[in-house]
Amino acid sequence: MHAAAPPGLIKSSSHWQREVKIGVNNNCKSAAMKLLRSTFVGFCLARTAAAFTVQPAHRGVARLSSPASASALQMVGIHDQTPAGGPSDEDIKLESAFRQVLREVDLAKDYLDWLVEESGGAAASAEEGGPTFAEVIAEKAEASASGGEVGLFGGGGDIPESSPAVEETVYQPSLRSNLGSIVLLTGTVDPTLLNVLNNNFFGQDLVDNFDFTTIKALVKDAASARKRAISREARYGGLLDKLVVEELNGSLPAAADLEGAGSWIIQVAHAEAGTLLPQIADLAKAAGELKHVIVMIEGSPTTDAAIEGWDAVVAASVGGEAFQPTLLSVGALDDEYSETFSHVGKLGEDNIPSGAMPSISKKRAYQLVAHALAIESTAGEALAAYDYPAPTVEMAMMPEAKGEFAKRDDDGKELEDKMADVKLEGRMVRAMRETGFTQVMELDVLIEKGLEGFKAYIADPPNKENAFTKAKSARDEEDEKIMAILEEETAKSDARKKAEAEEARKIEVEGIAKEWAIKEYSLRMLGGDLDQSMSEKDFMVATWDEALAEANKTYDRIHSEEYLRQVEKADKARVGVENKLFWDGMPPALRKKREVMVEKVKKQYMDLLSEAELEQIILSE
Repeated sequence: MHAAAPPGLIKSSSHWQREVKIGVNNNCKSAAMKLLRSTFVGFCLARTAAAFTVQPAHRGVARLSSPASASALQMVGIHDQTPAGGPSDEDIKLESAFRQVLREVDLAKDYLDWLVEESGGAAASAEEGGPTFAEVIAEKAEASASGGEVGLFGGGGDIPESSPAVEETVYQPSLRSNLGSIVLLTGTVDPTLLNVLNNNFFGQDLVDNFDFTTIKALVKDAASARKRAISREARYGGLLDKLVVEELNGSLPAAADLEGAGSWIIQVAHAEAGTLLPQIADLAKAAGELKHVIVMIEGSPTTDAAIEGWDAVVAASVGGEAFQPTLLSVGALDDEYSETFSHVGKLGEDNIPSGAMPSISKKRAYQLVAHALAIESTAGEALAAYDYPAPTVEMAMMPEAKGEFAKRDDDGKELEDKMADVKLEGRMVRAMRETGFTQVMELDVLIEKGLEGFKAYIADPPNKENAFTKAKSARDEEDEKIMAILEEETAKSDARKKAEAEEARKIEVEGIAKEWAIKEYSLRMLGGDLDQSMSEKDFMVATWDEALAEANKTYDRIHSEEYLRQVEKADKARVGVENKLFWDGMPPALRKKREVMVEKVKKQYMDLLSEAELEQIILSE
């Protein structure tokens, strides 16, 4: 049996969390933080954790290391996938496309670097000072190498309490102010939305200006909503201490329900928008303390149509002086969540030509609703969001169709890449996620600058003479080496194919020349044009230049498009000719022979056989 634990050491998860949060047990909190630091640093220093090792940073945004070395192509697997003769043309094309996508993502990261500078993230970090994360790692490694204390899981010993905090260089979105302590929800009590608004769960990106003490939800079935809201996250994150679920009478709350609320999130069906939005405008304008209104329109049929009634809400806001409104239009809400590529932008700025609104996962939609409340860039905007269909996502993974990757018409002109905007948006999203942007930062970039901002940066990059653009990154140099290898392999392959084609032509031409010389020797000998003492070999040597000239003419003719079309036409005409007496394109000698046979048979069996029987006799010959 186990010994009984001393009183006070066994506590519930919720009690433990409340203790840490209010600072009752500061010693435990300090020990826990030391343990986390020690474990995390130990993992970073482990040899097997190379992919997690911090690289020396030269940019404001962290960069992932290139997945390929500069000396070999990306042909790695259980078995050796590279044939003895080198990579195939298809492998070279795939590698070239892969490298082009990496360059496009790097361009998006350059754009994010510039945005970090513009938002003040780099300046703020430089002013505050303090060691970087890489410096902390180096300090821990030096301590371990000098025989210092080794903590749990291979980490170092205690970090002194006086150690300055690690400073980060991050994108700084402009956050809304005066969100209030009470947020009102109408028409939904989705767990994802509640957890984001609660802003107090491990592993979740915290929102700096979310500090609600009360989350009040008005729904038509309060009992069922309470059951859905009670989850592990709700219990451990303290949501149940904030959440108030009440019955909603009608489609909208009464004016009294809005008292004390600084923010209001409403979900409205698209079919009811024209009726309910003007009423929402009146309620919001009359509520004295209400400063922010977020409306999600569910079930929108298209991505470009204006939402009926939204102009009334905008007018009631008086340019944001009364309250700040935001609209998010979405299609059908999917219960299943998948890691796919989504679009979010201003209503009417659609990247799908069809204009039909694709669906969006319910979890992603409610995350966008909550984060739209956090940032200033969404204020006064009408937005649309949807998940890209799988075929669109697959096409967006390919390089932008221009230059060597372009599709061309019959005249060789480049065709417009209809997926160009989708690909650019994909590069932006990938770059943000690889460099550690939070979901709030990601939404702010997509709304504040949008795709047009990225296009403007590509067309005319600002700060061309800054330190970032003067020095080539290690990845750029590595890419150049890889492309040099690819170009060398391509040149070798082209040269090899050209040599093989020339050798094949030479062999075929010489064969034709020999046949011409043999035939010409027989004809001239029969015609008496040659001395009887001349042998066939002597004639071939004497006329070899003439034979080669005739052979080249014959080679060019039998490989011309016109000749190949004639052969193809003759082949088609011969299909099924075994039961035909005459057909188009049949050899003249055969036609003449059969015509003579027909005449003979007719004279001999004119009175005994029918036409069909005569034809059968001739075909059997």
